[in-house]
Amino acid sequence: MIIVLEGSQRRKLHYYFERMFALRHKVFVKGRGWNLPTVNGEFEIDQYDVDDAVYFIDMDDSGAIQGTVRMTPTARHSLLADYFPHLIETGASPRSPLIYEATRYLVLPARKEESRVAKTRLILAVVEWCMSQKLTHLQAVVDTATLPTFIEMTPRTIPLGLSHPYGGGRRVPGGGECIAFRWPITLEVLEDVRAYGGFDEHLSGWAVHGQYGPEPAVVEAIH
Repeated sequence: MIIVLEGSQRRKLHYYFERMFALRHKVFVKGRGWNLPTVNGEFEIDQYDVDDAVYFIDMDDSGAIQGTVRMTPTARHSLLADYFPHLIETGASPRSPLIYEATRYLVLPARKEESRVAKTRLILAVVEWCMSQKLTHLQAVVDTATLPTFIEMTPRTIPLGLSHPYGGGRRVPGGGECIAFRWPITLEVLEDVRAYGGFDEHLSGWAVHGQYGPEPAVVEAIH
C-alpha cells in the first residue's frame, strides 16, 4: 500500500514520519556513510523536509516500510539548483512551478523480480500523482550507475548533462559520480513504467492523507 503524506502533517502523523526518518538514517547515514544532518542520532532530516514536501511511503501488510521517496516543489526547494547546478548542461532552469524533484528515494532489497515490482509500485504512484497535479516534469540527481535503470523504466528519460563527481561516504572513498535527469509527465511515461513492472491497470491501494486524493540497503539512490 502506498500512503501519501504532506510535510505539514509531520506533527499530526508523527508515527509515519519518525519511522521514515529513522529508515533514511539507517540507509543513508549508517549504511552509505553520507554526511547528512541528523536529529538525536537516529533521524535523518534535512532542509528539504519542509511543509510543502510530499512523501510517498510503500508499506507492506504488516506495516513495515518497503520504500519511500520525497518530492519537493523546485520553485522553492531544489537540491539540484542549490548544490548541483553544474549537472545541468542543457540550459534548462532547475526551478519551475511545474516541476517537482525526487530525493531520498530508497527501495529495500528483495529478490530481483520482487525488487522490480516494488520500484514500479512506488514510482508509478509518484508519476500518477504528478499527473494529478498537472506537472510537466519530475527531476532527480542520481548515482550515475543507476541511470540505466531509469532509462529502462522509460526511454523518455532526459539527461540534463554529463556525469560529474560528488563527495561520498565510507563506501565511496573520494566520492562517486552523479547525473541529473528529467522525466516528462505524460501518459506515455506512465505506460512505460507500468510495462516495466508488469502492471496492467491503474495503481490501487493508495491511502492518502491530506488534500492529495538482514540490514536495509539502497537499490537505487536518489540524493
